[in-house]
Amino acid sequence: MESISQLRQMMADQKFYEVQRLIEVQLTLQSADRFELLKIYSQSLNVQHKSISVQLGLELAEYESKAKNHEIVLKLLHELPFKDQQKNFNKIKQLVVKAAEDQGQVDEIYLQLSDFLIKNFEKRNPYIPTWISHPIEKYFKLDFNLKLKELALALLVNDLVQAESLVQNLIYSCMEKSSPKGTSSKLLAIGEVMQSGSQKGTLEIYQNFCYISYHGITGPSDYKRLVEMVIYFEDYRLQVLVLDLLHRLGLEDEARLFAPAIKKNPKYNFVYLDKYFSHLKSYFIQQDAALVAEQQTEPFIHAEIADINNYDEEVMSPPLDIENFDDELSYFQILKYQNYTTDQLCDLAVSFLQSEMPRVALKASDLAIKQSADDYSFLKGSYLKLTALLQVKDYRAALDTCLVALAKASTQNDMLSFMYGQAEVLIRLNDLAAAKKVLLRILSIDSQYRMAKERLEKL
Repeated sequence: MESISQLRQMMADQKFYEVQRLIEVQLTLQSADRFELLKIYSQSLNVQHKSISVQLGLELAEYESKAKNHEIVLKLLHELPFKDQQKNFNKIKQLVVKAAEDQGQVDEIYLQLSDFLIKNFEKRNPYIPTWISHPIEKYFKLDFNLKLKELALALLVNDLVQAESLVQNLIYSCMEKSSPKGTSSKLLAIGEVMQSGSQKGTLEIYQNFCYISYHGITGPSDYKRLVEMVIYFEDYRLQVLVLDLLHRLGLEDEARLFAPAIKKNPKYNFVYLDKYFSHLKSYFIQQDAALVAEQQTEPFIHAEIADINNYDEEVMSPPLDIENFDDELSYFQILKYQNYTTDQLCDLAVSFLQSEMPRVALKASDLAIKQSADDYSFLKGSYLKLTALLQVKDYRAALDTCLVALAKASTQNDMLSFMYGQAEVLIRLNDLAAAKKVLLRILSIDSQYRMAKERLEKL
């Protein structure tokens, strides 16, 4: 067998046909130099104005792709006859997507992914390989059009579970945004894609939501469809979307009847309403506004904690730059005129901290401290107050809060938590010597406590 160097010398001597024949024999055998053989073979054919076979051309393109020689890859693929390009559509598309990814051509990636999904839908092939799903997840996770195509493929195989998940996320992406521009047309598109499914099941309820959102009430049967939405949708976000639909349809009396049921949802979140559907707050902030805090909800983190350490991560959050005070006034009014339990006030304080409204959280935690009946409630409220004070940059008040709380702390965890908070305040006050002393005390009690050792080393 001729070596690679000998074959290159023969190419230099213009013995192209001889090189072609020798390599064709060697390619029938297993060889560690197969990539080099294919490259020389392709060169010998090009000089003779001959075309490499489809199988060997694709094999060479794969080798060149691994070597990141993507210009050569695209040239090889372009030279394949059209019918062979269609026959090897998936393999070619994979190589083109990889080339676009390695070259950072995001627009090209998008076009290739979209083309693949359309072609698979036309061929009634619902399979989505990982080399398609990974770039979608990486670059276009929230892209409406690609997700719509994925929905169409899921409906091809009647995968109603996957289809329902995709429909929900598509509807959320339309509705949970500040600008309503294009929302109606997108909802119509979702409804039209669902129309292609041979088996809809409960998807028909989502389809009705999309159609009624776009067309409005077109007949008596639409009222029945609205009732079906109210009954079927148990997810909190979907219930809010139905409430929003009732409001937009002018069915405000019905919306008021539905709102109390939403309040009872275990995942009820007033902050979610304020963020995405502020126009619906009037259905929840009424004379019975105390119900806002009566929901022991997930976002208003439960007060069922073994020690105050559960709030540790909150207290070390960076200070916020807070300018707009107007949005917080309504929450101050609620806290002022409603009667809440200590636990409810703590839950509200956590929620306001998560929503970057520390001044309201400070008010709620202050009220919780004032009406606390035991040391546990007092310390819980104090830690939330400390968190809020750090965020509004009132470091002197934060230091006072730590000292008062330490006087009531009885467990090691409570003491360490407030000592750590005290050190944080001192650092922000630039009293580094005092902060160092506190950190040394913490490490003498627990050498592995949080980031105390790292912070001490920095000091």
